[in-house]
Amino acid sequence: MKFYEIVVADAHGAERKLRVPSPTDAQAADAAAPLLNSGDSILSIRETPDDGLQKTDGPPPKTQAEELAPTTPGMAARRDPS
Repeated sequence: MKFYEIVVADAHGAERKLRVPSPTDAQAADAAAPLLNSGDSILSIRETPDDGLQKTDGPPPKTQAEELAPTTPGMAARRDPS
């Protein structure tokens, strides 16, 4: 897992930084999405070095199977081995 700093701006131009874990930079935007407010825009996504002390503002993004689990039949998205 990598760590990313995402700079977002609101409709008035006020910027803030978010830190999220993600396997890729493209998925980092997905991880940040639940943390965005209405009218926020992502300005930049930058990988940050993992110094072992990373604190994040949110969890990693869900996998496609996890996203689809509530709407699709079967056990594809189950995490437990049962």
